[in-house]
Amino acid sequence: MKAALIDGYIDEPAALGVPPYISQRVRAIAGIFYSRGIDVDYFTIDTIREKGLWDSFDTYDYLVLHGGLTTPGHYTGGTPASLSEFEKLLLLNDNPTKIVEGPIVAGYSLKGGRKAREISLEKADALLRNELDLADFLGIDINSRGYYELMNEFYKLGAGILPQHPGYPNIIVEFDISSGCERRDNFCSFCTESLLYGNFKSRDLAGIVDELKALKAVGAKAIRFGRSANVTAYGYDREKDQPDPEAVELLFQSTSAILNPEVFHIDNGNPIFIARHRKHSEKIIESIVKYNTVGDTISFGVESFDPVVRRLNNIDGTTDEIIEAIKIVNEIGNVRIDGIPKLLPGINLLYGLPGTTKETFEIDFSLLKEILERDLIIRRLNIRQVMVFGNTPLSKLELPKMNRSAFERYKKNVRNTIDKEMIQKVFPIGAIIRRVIPEFKRGALTFGRPLGTYPILVGSYAPFDEPMDMVVIAHGARSVTGIPLKSNLNSMDMKLLESIPGIGRHRATNILLHRPFVSWEDVKRLLGEDICTLLKKIGVVI
Repeated sequence: MKAALIDGYIDEPAALGVPPYISQRVRAIAGIFYSRGIDVDYFTIDTIREKGLWDSFDTYDYLVLHGGLTTPGHYTGGTPASLSEFEKLLLLNDNPTKIVEGPIVAGYSLKGGRKAREISLEKADALLRNELDLADFLGIDINSRGYYELMNEFYKLGAGILPQHPGYPNIIVEFDISSGCERRDNFCSFCTESLLYGNFKSRDLAGIVDELKALKAVGAKAIRFGRSANVTAYGYDREKDQPDPEAVELLFQSTSAILNPEVFHIDNGNPIFIARHRKHSEKIIESIVKYNTVGDTISFGVESFDPVVRRLNNIDGTTDEIIEAIKIVNEIGNVRIDGIPKLLPGINLLYGLPGTTKETFEIDFSLLKEILERDLIIRRLNIRQVMVFGNTPLSKLELPKMNRSAFERYKKNVRNTIDKEMIQKVFPIGAIIRRVIPEFKRGALTFGRPLGTYPILVGSYAPFDEPMDMVVIAHGARSVTGIPLKSNLNSMDMKLLESIPGIGRHRATNILLHRPFVSWEDVKRLLGEDICTLLKKIGVVI
């Protein structure tokens, strides 16, 4: 028997499955079928679109459509499946048993600022919210074993689909270390983590180790502990309110030793948890920084600095605690390799929640300016609009009418001030960004990103078709301009020379006319000492 598994991609508060990420959920689905002796052919929705495979699955016994978004985002590596695309696949393939699985079953929306609507896919034989429902549907006894006891088996078996991903080997494994939220005083009004995964539980290390070995065997090179609402809470005793730094140390040490990944990143952390458990959290963050790779981000779900919004939506903690957590991560994580910090905080801000007014934008911008003025560094700011899902407390509350013009002005102000200054601090001129993978071309520019959590977009006038090390030479609000590491002044073309700040067309022409240069003294005589120093700083050679 065979199953066609179509990955329509997921984006949840604690899991991302849009390329270059491959989610833990889609791997678990594959593992469930493998455990029943059923072979799996894996396709992404982008492959379906590109090759026109809409009606190509009638020879399969099962057709599984997986996907759904519960947090809004902007994606460059792929485009999540729409409801109409799922409907098309169900309509054009009559013979298989047709299963729709994932967050989409809880509600459908592709954008923030609106309520997710219930889906009615009449052509589907089963609508299943999660992997255990799928296991049950396929006849697996899900009641005699615990959640992670089951999932450990499915994850390990499902690692085998990695080589079928169209981006392989340049993909990031989204990895499960815990599920649910560690809060003990109820949850935020909009929370889907608690809705989908319940109370907090850490995955056992033995199961993690087995999956890591399976991933190693199929050539996994990049991993992110993204399937966790709070990485710093791994091993946390919820009843005793006790973090476990030793468990985190062993988790990161084991992962590094087994997988030896080229990229080892995390995603979510709770700033309130970090601030309230400072001593333990410092040890935990030290362990992360010991084993992770450069350019990592710990994402803080701040949501709002406005105390009214925080209170009305049961968002835990104070702005002082948030700033304290940002400070802790800066103190420990701002260790630079190739000029780039190992670990910095990111901030997620959410708009359209009850209590949001025009003053909310002013409060948030004021706090962001304070962070900047205190010389604290934020890797990135996500500004989103809330998605409303049924069965969350938010679905029963009255939402404010968003002042669209005020919101857009606020976003523009943040991008042009906070973002621009922060990106210069994170990626100073001369910083080296390793293995930038080309993604698209726009005019004379080639754009790419390294693998990682919130990877920076790098534009270069040097065309490249393979991963390349780039040196930062200039900054935008959300991107940088780069040149290839060890670019040779005697062979760089006019466009690339002109892209270097301070060179310009006149100096670029002079360089072309006076090449080849034999020594830096020749360069200094022609261009001056300042330009000569800059060229050395950005790794240019002669």
